[in-house]
Amino acid sequence: MTHHALDGYAKAAARQLGPGTHCSITLRYRDRLTYVGSSDPRAERCDAAEVVAGEGPCITAMDELRGVLVPDMQVETRWPQWREAARSVGFRSAAALPAYVDDDTTLALNMYSDALDPWDRERLIGMDSIIQEIAEAVRTRL
Repeated sequence: MTHHALDGYAKAAARQLGPGTHCSITLRYRDRLTYVGSSDPRAERCDAAEVVAGEGPCITAMDELRGVLVPDMQVETRWPQWREAARSVGFRSAAALPAYVDDDTTLALNMYSDALDPWDRERLIGMDSIIQEIAEAVRTRL
């Protein structure tokens, strides 16, 4: 699966979430983290900071195979490097949803918003469906 295809998934997810929300996708194969797709350069910058720091919401989501919410960047205390990168580009909140591909591979859909805490139940369920679809696409192309 190409970066171009994964960029397409990230852009589709961002469109579904609506204006002011951007998405990116991070893949972990064995212990190697790689940014693989984005709807926006700001989201890509945040993912790069997370990969360099080795910590952040998408890594936690993949480690624990559960969603991670950051409703308000201003009061968030976890993951200092990632948090500062996200704040510096103007994001006010974020969320990360994981997907299992196989025993060596996991993905996370990272969502960044210019708004404070837009993560309602319906949005998260919709985004979980998207990351599971992406995982299936990656699984069938491995």
